[in-house]
Formats: sequence, structure tokens, C-alpha cells
Amino acid sequence: MMPLRIYDKKCEGLKNVNMDVAIKQYENSYIIPNGQCLFAFDNSGNFITNTGKRRVGKLEYTKVDNIDVNSMTFEYCAEEVVYIGLLRGHWGHFLVDSTVRMWALLDDICKGKKILANIEGMEPFYREWFKLFGIDIDTDIISPQLPIKYKKLLVPDISYFPGKYVTDKYIVPFDYVRDKICNDNAERWPVYDKIYLSRAKFSVGTKQLGEDFIQGIFEDNGYKVLFPEEIPFKEQIWYYAHCNSIVTTTGTIAHNILFCNPGTELVLLNRYDDMPVHQGYINKCRKAEVTVINAYSAGSTHDKNLMILTPELENFFDKRAYKYERKNRINMLILKLLFYIPKAYKLYWKKR
Repeated sequence: MMPLRIYDKKCEGLKNVNMDVAIKQYENSYIIPNGQCLFAFDNSGNFITNTGKRRVGKLEYTKVDNIDVNSMTFEYCAEEVVYIGLLRGHWGHFLVDSTVRMWALLDDICKGKKILANIEGMEPFYREWFKLFGIDIDTDIISPQLPIKYKKLLVPDISYFPGKYVTDKYIVPFDYVRDKICNDNAERWPVYDKIYLSRAKFSVGTKQLGEDFIQGIFEDNGYKVLFPEEIPFKEQIWYYAHCNSIVTTTGTIAHNILFCNPGTELVLLNRYDDMPVHQGYINKCRKAEVTVINAYSAGSTHDKNLMILTPELENFFDKRAYKYERKNRINMLILKLLFYIPKAYKLYWKKR
């Protein structure tokens, strides 16, 4: 088997590594539910690596070294099941955590078998997602509540390990879903060549001042502004699949490039002085044509930021001959006062 392409830790290039991503099979193996986790053990009682959950903000998966399966009582199930694990209830964590074993759902050895998974949230979405794979979450997904022993457990290797590697298998479920939706919904929705994905109408999560102004410039220059949270899932994927250019800000919203075709342009507007660790891997794996532009005021952070027309952004507009006007100084002063005065900032978003 040819080595898969693995991207290095800093996402600065490609290198070949002899690492086979496989579906490992464990006869007479054990599952022990523990909160959100479905801990898996082989028939000798050894913990199967990475069958916990990746802790939010951490690069490692939960480890277990204090459970003795030989001292426990297990129900027996004479079935072969596929381990998928925790299905998170947050869109960003779904994209980077919940999908890392789903490449195996398309492998013949897994088809028709029950799935071991815990659904944390977003159940209506997961129902729609798995239906695209021919999987009914009511009958085909199992969430054990008590310790259980299975005839055989199939555990796919994780295709993406944040901060360590990403393999070609990571992109497989996204490509499959994109193509499936496009083939099943031909010409159902319009096609936009250039789209701007906006956070301006987010009802939860972090927000930033000034995006409406920047967004307006792109809209005036031919970009269709879309608010993902207002668009049904399949329709979103249609737009991503058919565009040639996406402009958006750093954060989960930029991860949607996963559903685009290889070579799609991603113009990424930095809203604070940091780049989420996932985005570099996603850009590389998707083979996106990426332009990163700082578009934030001094003092901006992940939780509180102000988007402004920076020299870098002006240079981008000038090179593409985009028309734009600088923001009225009085309006800009008001925005900066809202940004720098904590009480005013909170009151502004409370009234929005």
C-alpha cells in the first residue's frame, strides 16, 4: 500500500510517512460507557487507544489506565459493530472531531453494521447527515448504557489528530456528502461564483464589531452574502460545492471550506492575532487556494474583536480593482468607543 500524504505539525508542507490508516478488528472486545465516552478494550482487557474523547482545547484524547475489565460483568452481544465514538453537539467540533473515523463508513467491511456512537447534540442534523450514508440513527446507531461485550469491534483509525497529523482519509466523508447532495439535488438552488460567509447574525458565540462594513464592500463587488445558520444544511453544501471563491473570518465558519472542491479560493479575514490550529490542516487537506488578510484593530482577541479596513485589506481591494470607501470617521470613532469600553460593548450586543 502506498504511503498516505501526511502534513507536518506546522502545516508548512507535505511529506510522505509510512502510516497506514486502517480499520482494526477486535474479537470479543469490551465497551464501557463513561459519561460521553465509550471506552473500548480488547479481549485481553487492554484499552484501545483514542477511544475516549479529545478534550476541547487539548491535543490529546482521554486515556484510561485504571479500569479492570476482568472484575466487571458484561452483557454479551453476538454482533459485529463499528466504533465511531462521541458525536459532538457543536458544528466546529463535529467537523474536526466527530468525522475523523467516518471515512470507514464507505468501506465495504463496515456497510450494514451497527454503529457505536454517543450523540451529544444536534440530533436533527445527525439524522440528516447519516441518512446520506444510508444509516438510520434510530435503528443503526447504538449508544450502550451499560458495559457490554461484542463478538467483534471494528475501530477505524482516526484520520485527523490536531497538532500531529492529517491524512487523506479525513476529507473522504466531506467529498462524499458534497457529491451526494449535488447529485441528488441537481439545479435545485442557485449557483453563486463568489460568496461571503458572515457571522453578523450569529445569535450565540463570539461576535465582532465592524464586520457589516467589511462585508458590505465584498457584497458591492459581486459576492453573495450568506448567513450559514439561516440556511438548511443541504442547501449550504450546494453553495459551497458550486462557488469558486469564499471570503469569511477566522473561526469555525472558515472550516466549511471542507465541503468545497479542491482549488477553491479561500480569503480568510483574521479577526484577531492568532490562527486556529485546525484551519491550517483543513486548508492543506482541502487543497484550497488561501489568502490570509489581517482585518482587525489593535487589542482584538478571540472573544472581543473589531474588524477594520486595514492597510493589508486595502491593498487586497486595490489589486483586484474592487471599489470601496473608507468608513466615516465619526462612525469609526463610535465603533472604537464601543470596542474599548467594556460596558458599552456588552450593551451593544445585548440590544442587537
